[in-house]
Amino acid sequence: MNKITKIFTLTSFLLISILSKGQEEFRIGELSPYVSQYMSPFAKAMSISMSGGWAHTAKVHKTLGFDVSFSGSATNIPENNYNLNTSELNMPKYNFSTISTPTISGDNNATPSEITREFNSSNIIPPLQFDAFKGLNIHYGGMLALQGAIGLPKGTEVILRYIPNISSITNNLIPSDVDIKLEPTGMWGVGVKHNIKQWIPVIKKVPFLQISGLLSYSKFYTGFSGNNLKITPELLGATNNINENWDNQKFDINMSSFYGSLLFSANIPIFQPVIGIGFNSSYFEGGFKGNYPIVEIDMSDPNIYVVNKSEKDPLIIETRNTNFNFQAGARLKLGVIVLNYMYTLQNYSMHTAGIAVTLR
Repeated sequence: MNKITKIFTLTSFLLISILSKGQEEFRIGELSPYVSQYMSPFAKAMSISMSGGWAHTAKVHKTLGFDVSFSGSATNIPENNYNLNTSELNMPKYNFSTISTPTISGDNNATPSEITREFNSSNIIPPLQFDAFKGLNIHYGGMLALQGAIGLPKGTEVILRYIPNISSITNNLIPSDVDIKLEPTGMWGVGVKHNIKQWIPVIKKVPFLQISGLLSYSKFYTGFSGNNLKITPELLGATNNINENWDNQKFDINMSSFYGSLLFSANIPIFQPVIGIGFNSSYFEGGFKGNYPIVEIDMSDPNIYVVNKSEKDPLIIETRNTNFNFQAGARLKLGVIVLNYMYTLQNYSMHTAGIAVTLR
């Protein structure tokens, strides 16, 4: 939570430092390409983590057999994403002092670029200069999942994943002097696993071998709001000339994941290995939602800043990522209790561990 707070603090500081000095017109949305690339490694890791924990065996439950499981996935952010290549950003009004600068996953001790924002009337208004965000040494993104599965006829199993809205519980734990609240937060997902072995001649008679296919879809949503995150004309030293109270501002996050795998496992007592080949396709959207002020200079007095208009949803981050992968792991079956672990080898490698209560 502290690192998330740092992200918002840094973002707010950057916006305030620009807007409070900003002459001519400045829109928050101008920073979208940079902020999107800065957040991209962490956003990808978080959304990929949603594909973890769907299965820890190729075995499909018998009719009305079931399991209830809890798992956690941690996705590694690869080292080649630690630096942002600023030369690839489409920001013509901005100059970066170095070709590369840290992303959110970068080293906190690395020196970020100095950013210069030019104005059209640069002979009158000097350019603004400010430091890019520093790295936060975030090397993993993760996700927790609570799910249940039930066996149906014809070697089919339906899996449901659900986390109810936890915002009210979390908000009760936030100190009263911190005016930040968690927006509705939860997750849901559905998956289907089918016994493929039953359709393969000869192999279907091998007693210990299990082969199945799995497809799943899941969605996660959350957000943050509150006066400590609000960007208002008063905060920026500007006069508000429009009828807008800025109460609908929030930082919103939505993630989804589509996952598929062909699984092979050994149905033997106690220790049961499993491997798989598959893919995951994930999507992350996050950003500043609501109405935000556009600060302009009052041309009758260069020392006065005014807000005559606003922009809606000014800064949105979007990342899409598709990985083909190889999975290997095992589960330890102790009666109805099962401990499991799976490693997923892909561009953003992932570790998943969990515990389940299973029957039939």
